[in-house]
Order: sequence, then structure tokens, then C-alpha cells
Amino acid sequence: MKATKYIFLATMLLGTALAATAQTNEQINESRRQYYYNYSRWSVGLNAGISALFGDFSTFSDEKFYPAPIGSAFVSYQMTPTLGFTLEGYYSRNRLGALSSNKDYYLNTTGFYSPNPTNPLTGETFLQYGALYSDVNLWQGRLGLDINLSNLFGGNRGERMRPVTVIFSPSYYLQYYRAKVKRKADDARYTKRDLFYQVSNGVGAELAVRFRTSRVIDLQLKGGGVYGFNKKFEGVAGFKKTNVLAYVQAGVVFKLNGKTKRDNLLYAATPAYVPMMDFVQHDTVRVVQRVLDGDGTREILRIVHDTVYVDRVVEVEKPVVRSGQTYLPSVGFERGSDVIDEATYANELAAILAYLKENPNTTIDIYAYADHTGSEALNLDLTQRRAEALRSYLLAHGIAPSRIGQVVGKGKDTSLSGSDALSVRARRAEPVERK
Repeated sequence: MKATKYIFLATMLLGTALAATAQTNEQINESRRQYYYNYSRWSVGLNAGISALFGDFSTFSDEKFYPAPIGSAFVSYQMTPTLGFTLEGYYSRNRLGALSSNKDYYLNTTGFYSPNPTNPLTGETFLQYGALYSDVNLWQGRLGLDINLSNLFGGNRGERMRPVTVIFSPSYYLQYYRAKVKRKADDARYTKRDLFYQVSNGVGAELAVRFRTSRVIDLQLKGGGVYGFNKKFEGVAGFKKTNVLAYVQAGVVFKLNGKTKRDNLLYAATPAYVPMMDFVQHDTVRVVQRVLDGDGTREILRIVHDTVYVDRVVEVEKPVVRSGQTYLPSVGFERGSDVIDEATYANELAAILAYLKENPNTTIDIYAYADHTGSEALNLDLTQRRAEALRSYLLAHGIAPSRIGQVVGKGKDTSLSGSDALSVRARRAEPVERK
């Protein structure tokens, strides 16, 4: 009987723990969805560069090096800040020659290696590999899993956009080769038939370096290598069992919806935890309790981790009400920056969040300003990013997108003059309650 009782109690405790974990994961996922909403996911782009092929014939032939152009177009989808997918199509036109190790071999007119210089049945004379070359057209498709190494190993950088991102992309390839073996003497076709014109598979990887230039455009430099399973890709059926394609390319990336989003999700930080939630899972059990004290001027965050209690007190600036209009605190910025200093403006941010959560029917607009330094065009772009930074912060902390209306960068604050026009008062983003 006691054993049954203990089993029942253990089952109840396990069920409660699983239910709490499910609730925690659901809340974390919802917070991440709100955070990711501020970023676009799709990109398209073009690349161009040079490639090299290695087999019985090679780009690095015994006679000379034959550089080959290779171009591609791609579309990418960013699933999380760390993981994404790319679908890319390539075209390359290559010229290959014999290697020093096989230039004295004979090739019959059907494309196969011959141990004899002539056909014993017809007396036809065969040419040596060194007297021939191949023109190879390549069409290739690639499906890659993009791993953002900068996010994977670089840690969480918050709202600050990194200027350079490194992406490793293990990939699967579909390859289609059309090769023609020709004589060097007169460029006439030597082989009498096409050898293995068929779609084949390949595996490989790319390493790309992305340079962020704006919310809409990135530049990138990348290199890749493919091991293919078509051993007769250059029209020669000899002894080599390798088909290796190597390439380097430079390109431009167009981030779709970049003008309406903060940037591509590639540049978003991976949240190490979900702030301002009632329950957060970390390691075993971690519960964050948010409690306002009696007069509503302080917010106490109590972190429960196993049996250890740690209290942190945050002083919250209360919103000011003047003639029926609620004035919420503003958030300042360093000159030329669109990054919110969450430590410096912890009180102001907490006050904004507390007011919005206590008044769930309230909607706001967000306006941002710059001081009187810099050009008008630069300040309009900078203040737009500042306004969107505050919007991103509020969404990441549980405020629904439908509660935020206009998000506008106003440029220089013309209402200020003198020293105020150059101070942090001018470099601000402020929420304004909609009436």
C-alpha cells in the first residue's frame, strides 16, 4: 500500500514538472517569435568568381592553368539567427588539360583509356592525353544548411549589429556535365560520342564571409569545394577516381523586407533567456517572480533557482500624467548609435513596460530624434533605426505588435537649441500614448 502511495505521489510530481516545463517552453517560444518578428528571413543574391576542376584532366594541367568563370544565383531562408537554408544554382564553363602523370596515355575516340597507340582491329591511330583538352559545361544545384558561426561561437551581442558574419554551409549538390574532348592542334572534336551526360550527386561545403552594408544589402566573399560521383565528367574514362570542383566567388545579397524590418534574422542575437516572463527555464528549474511593492514605485525581481533565492530591486520611474495625457520616459542614445544601453536606461525601460502591461488597452507611437550634428539624410536614417530599436525591445519583452502604431525617425529635434540641441536630450526615442 505504501509503495502504491509513493508511486502515485511520484507520478503527480512528475506530471506537474512536465506541465510546468511545457508551459515554460511555450512562453519562451512565444517571446522568441515576438523578438524574431522584427527581422526579415528571406534573401536573394548573385555571385561570380572562378572555379577549378580536378580529374583525369584538370584545370591545373601540365601545360597551363585554365581559369574558369563560375556564376550563381541563390535564395536563402533564415530559420533562426544561427540556422538557415540556401538553394543555389550555378553555371560554369571550364577548360581542362592533361596532367604530367598521364599526358603520355592514349585515349581512344570513344573516350576510354587505351593501352595501345592504335586500334588493333581498324588500325585507327589514337592521340595521347597531352595532345587533347576538354571543354566542360557545368550546371549545378546546391542545397546548403547555413550555420552562423558568429552567433554559434561569438555569444549574444544583444541589439548591436555585427558588421561581419561568418557562415559555414555543408551542402548537397546535383551536377550535370557536358564535356567535349578536342585536339589541341586544330580545336576539332576528337571523341565521337558524349560520355556520361547525366545528372550526378556531390557533397561538399562552403565558407562565406558576409559584410553588412545596410538593412537591405550585404556583400559576401565565399569559397567552396565539391566531391562529385561522376568520374567521367570531363569526357575521359581513365584511371582517376576523383571529381573535385573548387571555387571562390564574390557577390551581393539583397535582404527582402529590409526597409520595413530591423535587418535579416541572421544578424539577430540568439536570446540566452527570455526577459520579463513569469517563468523561465534554465538548467533545472528557474522561476522569475515579478512583484510591484505597495506604492508601485519599485519592482522586485525574485529569482528562484533550486532552493537559492536572490532578490534584485529595480527602481521604476513612474509615468507622469499631465491634463489627461500620459508622458512615458524616453530612452537616450550615444551620438551616432542606435543601440539601447539597457543598463543605463533600466529605470525608463521598466517604467514603459510596467505602464503598458498595467494598461493592456493602451497603444503607442514611437518617435526618435537626433542632435544637431550630421547631415539630414544621415539623421533620418539613424533616428528611424533608433525608433525601431525601442520597438524591438518592447516586442521582445512581451508587448504585442498590434499595440505599437507609428514607428518614425524624425531626424534632428528642431524644438531644442543651444547646448540642449547637442545633448542626450536630443538623441532619444520616446513612446507616445495614442488617444
